[in-house]
Amino acid sequence: ASPFHRPLAVDSGETAGVMHGQVHGVLAHPFPALARRMTQPAAWCDVIVLHINVKGCAARGDAVTVWSGRKAYESLDRAYALRYGFRVATQRPDYLRIELAADSGPLGTRDYALVLEATPIGERTFVALRYAFRPSVGSRLATAGYLATAGNGKAGFTVVGRRADGTPEWIGGVRGIVERNAMRNFLALDAWLETRDAPAGDRPRQRLQRMAALTERYPTQLVEMPAAEYVALKEREWRENVAGI
Repeated sequence: ASPFHRPLAVDSGETAGVMHGQVHGVLAHPFPALARRMTQPAAWCDVIVLHINVKGCAARGDAVTVWSGRKAYESLDRAYALRYGFRVATQRPDYLRIELAADSGPLGTRDYALVLEATPIGERTFVALRYAFRPSVGSRLATAGYLATAGNGKAGFTVVGRRADGTPEWIGGVRGIVERNAMRNFLALDAWLETRDAPAGDRPRQRLQRMAALTERYPTQLVEMPAAEYVALKEREWRENVAGI
């Protein structure tokens, strides 16, 4: 019964002051292919940089540093560096749990978490991907300003009602933001897995093209620019930001 035309569900909420969004879905890739790679911090950087707001990523030991910024091009010195601790919480032949956690973020935000759980379903993989953070007073004010201006009309994926013509009314506000971020992370993982066996020289562009194609399935929520513009933007970030980290 999923409205996404694939086995997929999106949810969000606020619990004890922590905003969280999660995606549960089935990926058409075998579990060993995911489990073998996602236990390596560097693989997470390959996935995370596909997110339109991520300007760069570096893995060092058990830490993954993510530079986040605006959707337009930004150099790393203008982006915010969020340092996640990386931990393989559980690894079994039939189950994987990876946890990334950061104590603090921009504008006094705290308790960032990115958690992946995965288990095999035949030749496919069932995945639960969670994104969460604790807002601050300053971040709530900044978000309110964004939602009243550039973010006005931005939608998440939870259906909160129906219009007279039957079309859905999507959730907005901060829950819409965390749902969009969770979905972008999920689609990035999907795009990364789909291109994992491409020739090394072609892999970055193919990942970006696949991410753009997956994003275009959800134009109301996720499309910020034409696919060709997204690919050119991310290739520039790779040349000028990622490659030099």
